[in-house]
Amino acid sequence: MIEYIFLVLFFVLAIIEVYGEFKVNYKIIYAIKPILIPMLILFYIFGVIEATGGITNINWLIIVALIGGMFGDIFLMLRDEEKWFLFGMVAFLINQIFYIISFFLSITSYVAFNPWVLFLLGPTLLILLFTVPRFLNKSGEMKIPVLVYMAAILLMHISALIRLSTVQGLASILIFVGSISFIFSDSCIAVNKWAGEFTNARLIIMTTYLMAQFYITLGVLILALT
Repeated sequence: MIEYIFLVLFFVLAIIEVYGEFKVNYKIIYAIKPILIPMLILFYIFGVIEATGGITNINWLIIVALIGGMFGDIFLMLRDEEKWFLFGMVAFLINQIFYIISFFLSITSYVAFNPWVLFLLGPTLLILLFTVPRFLNKSGEMKIPVLVYMAAILLMHISALIRLSTVQGLASILIFVGSISFIFSDSCIAVNKWAGEFTNARLIIMTTYLMAQFYITLGVLILALT
């Protein structure tokens, strides 16, 4: 039952954090944002332990991925954003790389792959088509790191898509939806940073980001229990 305590704490803190982003209240952001992902990590770990009676089924690749996300959160929340943005991007790159490895390793057979599932790339392609032209040429010296990160998060999404095609079930659906939400959130970050701030950007970015991390974590937890 302890995992539900961490889950409730995550949602309560997430609501407070989103409110802090909406109000641009750095006291709230600095106090809450660094502990959100640790709540998800603890939810996942104790969820696996509660269901299986041990730690052998814990996917440590996911733990490393979430830790990368945690450090990315910390770097991107610092006020001297330009100084720390690249560090944040590297941390989130680690996040994506370990998600990719984990998702591909969880695919036991590619025989069941259905090419029709590629149509599910539609929402992601629309997001990228709508956002990338608005910020890529304005990213300056960050253009190459941005392209590398974009390639990584797109590969993460594709790995989630392939997993959905070959391993059907709620876990795969949650992971796939989380990957789309991640791309949407990161695209909003880039547009807001280089193409000009838009209304409620911080609120939208943080909400979709937390949804992404939660859906992926929940999907991986369900996977561990099956």
